[in-house]
Amino acid sequence: TKPVCPYCGTPYKGKLPVLNLYSSRKEGSYRPDDHRLMVWSGQSIYAWHVNRLIAPNERTTDAQRKRVGYFVFHNDQWWLVNEGINGLMSLPDKRQIAIGEKIELTNNAQFVLSKEEGGRLVVVQLVEN
Repeated sequence: TKPVCPYCGTPYKGKLPVLNLYSSRKEGSYRPDDHRLMVWSGQSIYAWHVNRLIAPNERTTDAQRKRVGYFVFHNDQWWLVNEGINGLMSLPDKRQIAIGEKIELTNNAQFVLSKEEGGRLVVVQLVEN
């Protein structure tokens, strides 16, 4: 299937990021979640994307329901803007991405959303349309 705008149905042309998610079972060891996230400009990211042990259900706290980041396509580049992810770190340089900063989504880019148990590692795949 061809990607379309989730709001108006307009077909999308260009590169779209797909985030392949891996989660920690023990510190420093990540295993595939068999879960992917297709990104579009303006899409939000929440605590349940950052950590596999958090589920979006009736027990989700108000703090966990708050958006912690968003994706944006700006000047022909994809970015994740950090609004509340304390452990966001790019790899392999291990650079901390502070709240208020952004990280570019390039093909095969890797970053850690959280080093806590259940925290996720992301591997970016840019899909051309």
